[in-house]
Amino acid sequence: MRAKRLFGIAVVGVITAALAACGTSGPAGETSDGGGSATAGDEGGSLNLWYLSDNPTVEGAMARFEADNPGWTVNLTATPNDQYKTKLRVGLGTENGPDVFLNWGGSDLVEYNKSDLILPLDDMIESKNLPDVFSAGVIGQGKVGDTLFALATAVEASMVWYNTSIFDELGLSEPTTWSEFLDIIAKTKDAGYTPIAMANATQWPGSQWWSELVTLSCGPDFWATIATDTPAIALDDPCVVDANQKIVDLVNAGAFNQGFNGLDYDKGESRQLFWSGKAAMNHMGNWTLTSAKDEAPDMLDTMDFFLVPAWDGAKGTSEMMTGGLAPMYSVASTTANPEMAKEVLWYLVNAEAANDIAQLGRVPVYKDTTIPDPLVKKVSDAIGAAPALAPWPDHVLAPEWTTEMLQQTQNLFGLATTPEDAAKAMQAMYEQVSGQ
Repeated sequence: MRAKRLFGIAVVGVITAALAACGTSGPAGETSDGGGSATAGDEGGSLNLWYLSDNPTVEGAMARFEADNPGWTVNLTATPNDQYKTKLRVGLGTENGPDVFLNWGGSDLVEYNKSDLILPLDDMIESKNLPDVFSAGVIGQGKVGDTLFALATAVEASMVWYNTSIFDELGLSEPTTWSEFLDIIAKTKDAGYTPIAMANATQWPGSQWWSELVTLSCGPDFWATIATDTPAIALDDPCVVDANQKIVDLVNAGAFNQGFNGLDYDKGESRQLFWSGKAAMNHMGNWTLTSAKDEAPDMLDTMDFFLVPAWDGAKGTSEMMTGGLAPMYSVASTTANPEMAKEVLWYLVNAEAANDIAQLGRVPVYKDTTIPDPLVKKVSDAIGAAPALAPWPDHVLAPEWTTEMLQQTQNLFGLATTPEDAAKAMQAMYEQVSGQ
């Protein structure tokens, strides 16, 4: 059946990865990297690395690679998120494409493997002693079947970031229930603030809301079985309709800035509202800390986060989160230097890279990496304590279904469909793609 194309991540497996990955017990620099630089002869050469432009640690990692491997250079191509996805679709597997490239795992890896676009990395399991430095869950997320095709650098999750100065000004505290959350939205709006900054032209920011609300509404069984032949909860189930209704409720409450469905996240059109103090909150992944360090360092003293709270009747709990392992890196099958390409990949995920990632404000998956920033540590602890970490849907399911989901969630935010009709459309496409 075509359902085999739908790449499901068991919720328990993801949270196991997170628990084992977010270590803080000791400096990663004291952990063996499992091997030094590669020896590929004296001829040298060049390799192409494609990655997202919001990953500033890459340059340092590649400087270390070049210093340890004289004669070798890495050509860096950094691209914004949505442009990157298009660029990769066109360039992967071509003569001028990448040797090593960032991806999001999941269904992408399944497709790359089916099209013979990526190389197996199984030899690195022993040569780099991967089980000593990554949990079984982290390694497993880079596999298709029993074959390793990618390695992750960090675990990421979404939450509601808020301006502590605005909350203090209005006498607000972090909500623990949905009704308290709606009350905060009303009070910040009444005080002249945009309650929640949003930019959803590219649709994935809205899908993060949807995934999180569905997890709260339906519980962890939804994502644990959605990609199997016998999903426990259908996409038109009443709990999904209820999650869709919560999106409509937020829009009707005036939670978001004007025109948000036409604004571009990659251009910072939501972040700037938050940085400038015009918006009280911003629902986004923990890479928001990285953006703050680069774009608005003063905000680091006046921002904190809370998790989207559940409501009466929800099957999930307020501690649940949406996220996954990212970035992940793979080696293209077209590379002329596979061993050196694997070495480049290793420098992107090893102990020194993990230390850089932690300093940047993200949660590395390399075992026992020290996390010095208290707010990053809070993120790490929240991920570790979450009873479920649901995946971002556009990263793990078949492209045809993902396209429908993205459009329907944007329609919900635009009040262009009903919660029931959106659920029916998603279920219909799911059945078409899965052959049910």
